[in-house]
Amino acid sequence: MIRKARAIVTDTAPLTLEAPAREALFLVDIWADRAGVEQRLAAVLPAPCRSRTEGLDRLIWWEPSRWLIRTPLAGRSARHVELTAAVRRDGAVTEVSGGLYRLRVKGSAWRALLMIGGVFDAESPAFAPGSVAGTLIHHLAVRLDVIDEETLDVYIPPSYAAELLRHWDRAIARLNVLAAV
Repeated sequence: MIRKARAIVTDTAPLTLEAPAREALFLVDIWADRAGVEQRLAAVLPAPCRSRTEGLDRLIWWEPSRWLIRTPLAGRSARHVELTAAVRRDGAVTEVSGGLYRLRVKGSAWRALLMIGGVFDAESPAFAPGSVAGTLIHHLAVRLDVIDEETLDVYIPPSYAAELLRHWDRAIARLNVLAAV
């Protein structure tokens, strides 16, 4: 269904779409005592629309009172136990590893790619490393996590991943035509 990686040359630089190694994904909901949960986690959860890497985990603000934690697959069970112990009765931990597909976009042209079929100003300098946004691209709900200046992770339900890749293949072809003019 989805190829491992594809490299595309646009007017600005090579752009690569790839499916990174699978990792465990946990949604952490906190209903009460966020400070206590953070203390037990030994981590401060990102502010709204922010993300960061801490140790082996990627901490991503998902929505009010909810964070996505991406962690190595090998330690999935142990991490689930740790997260559940930290949250206690102040929230809930739900593993969603099978419910989200992560696609990595690499290259300086990722902002141009997002602008085709999107309703989001990806060219804003405020959308910088450590930024998170939920938006629509080609009528599909996506969550965007800016890793660094040339790397973007895109989270999407698995059933839409192939359609998003088809859209981006067409969008990249359009970028290439514009670059040739």
